[in-house]
Amino acid sequence: MRFPICTFDAKVGVLCPKCEERLNNGEITEADVKASFVLAKIASQVPALDKLTLKRAYKVGDDYVLVFNQGEARIVLTNRQIMNKLREALGSVWVTERSSDPRQFLESLLYPIRLLTVNIVWLPDGTRHIKAIIAGQETSNLPVDLNKVKEIVRIVMGDEVEFEFERARRSKKSSVARVS
Repeated sequence: MRFPICTFDAKVGVLCPKCEERLNNGEITEADVKASFVLAKIASQVPALDKLTLKRAYKVGDDYVLVFNQGEARIVLTNRQIMNKLREALGSVWVTERSSDPRQFLESLLYPIRLLTVNIVWLPDGTRHIKAIIAGQETSNLPVDLNKVKEIVRIVMGDEVEFEFERARRSKKSSVARVS
């Protein structure tokens, strides 16, 4: 497994002078270091992690957001053993992948919720606003905290995201059609 810090440092749990300097310069964060230490320990027990690369780790409130290479998040998300060990060591953990496509990024964060479509509006100041349409209807027992996802997207990607549910959209359209 590859990490934002030296592989040797991740395995022994201590930073070398070079990684210590990178931490002090802001190239890596405390979250990168802690997540690397934890993942190195888990990788020694779970061979499925050997081929993965942790690109970055973010601390968002009390949660950790782990960003892997493109196509690797699903390996972690679908392996219950890995997710349980991550939660034991780090607490609340969100897993996603580095991608220039906001849809892939959101799909990883929202897993197992199904995302229908993502619309992006570019604002005059160069920022973008993302509107994501989720399959089904809004319920009080969603498996994912959408407010936390909004915060993660804002911190990691620098974008604002708004969620809308498919069934809510259909009922609005049908009520408008009936009035006409």
